[in-house]
Amino acid sequence: MRTGRNAAVFLAVLWLLLAPAALSYAGEIPPSPYWKNEIVFPDEPFRASGTFASDPGWVKFTILLDPYDPNVVYFQDSKRYAFHYNFAVELLTPFIGMTPGQFDEATLYEEDQQAVLGAVIMPPNAGWPEPFPYAEYGIQFVRYDPYTKEEIAELFNIVKSRVQADPGVQAFYFPAYEQIGTAEANREWFESRGIPIASASRWAPGNACYSSGWALGELKYFDGDNIQEAYLAGLLEPNDILLTDGVPAEVPFVAGIISLSPSTPNSHVAILAKTFGVPFVHLALAEDAERAWGLVGHRIVLRAFEEWYEVDVRLIDVEGVLDEQAVEEILALKEPPALEISPMADYGAYSASTDGLLPRDTKYFGGKAANFGILRAAIPGNCPVAAAFSFRLWEEFLGQQLVTHKTLREEINSRLADYTYPPSDMAALADDLSYIRDMFRDKYFTSFTHSQENAVVSILQDARYGFDANRNIRFRSSTNVEDCNYFTGAGLYDSFSGCLADDLDGNESGPCICDANETNERGVFRAIRKVFASFYNDNAFLERLRYGVNEADVGMALLVHHSTPDEFELANGVANGGEVVRVRLGDEFGDTIGGGLGGQSAGWLYPRGS
Repeated sequence: MRTGRNAAVFLAVLWLLLAPAALSYAGEIPPSPYWKNEIVFPDEPFRASGTFASDPGWVKFTILLDPYDPNVVYFQDSKRYAFHYNFAVELLTPFIGMTPGQFDEATLYEEDQQAVLGAVIMPPNAGWPEPFPYAEYGIQFVRYDPYTKEEIAELFNIVKSRVQADPGVQAFYFPAYEQIGTAEANREWFESRGIPIASASRWAPGNACYSSGWALGELKYFDGDNIQEAYLAGLLEPNDILLTDGVPAEVPFVAGIISLSPSTPNSHVAILAKTFGVPFVHLALAEDAERAWGLVGHRIVLRAFEEWYEVDVRLIDVEGVLDEQAVEEILALKEPPALEISPMADYGAYSASTDGLLPRDTKYFGGKAANFGILRAAIPGNCPVAAAFSFRLWEEFLGQQLVTHKTLREEINSRLADYTYPPSDMAALADDLSYIRDMFRDKYFTSFTHSQENAVVSILQDARYGFDANRNIRFRSSTNVEDCNYFTGAGLYDSFSGCLADDLDGNESGPCICDANETNERGVFRAIRKVFASFYNDNAFLERLRYGVNEADVGMALLVHHSTPDEFELANGVANGGEVVRVRLGDEFGDTIGGGLGGQSAGWLYPRGS
């Protein structure tokens, strides 16, 4: 539990509510068509919906804390932005450029909290044969640490006042898993203040299906508070089916999820479950919940789907029925397909302009940089001039000798070579990956040679790109294990900005020349190190392990352009994996674009602000 901002946060919010004239110093958020300060019920254009017509809808929101006005609610276009993180790092000034981890620290914990995250949950808007007649909606707040009842009441009333609805429409408080304890302990207190407590289950006639599919595995029960601990201890494994009292904001990858408490289809876990084809259900029917308890420790098949507005959840006990060969044959149907990787190849130089690059150049520059060449060819006036750093810098960095007399590559291999999927010791793997990332980031472990530094600076000063040394330059991850068939790799790696002037000023003392709000220097080599380190993010390595990728064939290159974290960035888009886009290059159609051109979504283990 984080401590430090409890009563102080609430008192600060209350003071700001009572003294609006004092808010003149608060920062401003650039306008955008993708956020608004009020929404309407029930026909809100920003409303996103679940897979099925009987699923609730939702609009996610963010409330910025001091020095911003805590009375202002930023409702995001939830059809365009599924996650708080993606919305905030593109459109909300305090979070632009943050990594997922930094965003989580700033929003999901009480200490040093910069914003409140939540969602307005709306009832299903279609039924058979008539629309569902629910004149009500729910308000939900997301944080790992529980809010006090006073904080919830203040926040609830702020959000409620920003929802335009008929006078007879009832607003409920739908506590997220981490907030249930406070809500239940103070139910009478809330209701005496006109804040009734409920959940989305009030709109469900029976069991709920948040993600359809099937799974075969051992059913294991863990409280929501203990899921991650059990996973790291190896008590809960990726091939298991999880039974839990409630689903927190973050759940590791498992074969299936059965919750005894309601969730919502807008939750981070539900959205990712759909992405990975993991069945996720809520057992609202007492007889089904009782049956699930009786199957704990058994190997079962979980099958969940919805058809014609009816949810069908089946728990089939196969303990002692299927032999190991049959189990292996069934599970083989769930194995991910082989990826078509373009193994790294030496381009013969550290960099090239992205102008003229095509997907076939992925083997030299990674998918993001190679695909960026299509954008430069198609819309040169509407995307930035960019440089592509080849895998040569990565390969040379891995080839440096450490104080252990091993190369960095050899040290990494010695730590990771014996892991198979699923890892038998998740805690040990997490420790090894953390140590490897530290080696990349810490200049006392690793370093760039003077020749490499001179080459990087020369590229960044090349007149073709027009980089301003006093303006942040964005170094974007570009690997050859993303944007390929069946696998986008979105959200697995991180991108960072760096200030070239900080590397050229002859000292290591701050503040950052490109951003006076940064007290320390933020040079480009620091940024490159951090991007390189993200190749060994937990989720990134686990996914490569799951797909059986040969680590010797893949690596990290870079897409480099000016950072544009403000109103100058007029648009931002992604070509999703399920889409095919054809771009005309001159008189001919160029390669099709499948997967992202550099977009980002959430990885499985990261909460990303729900």
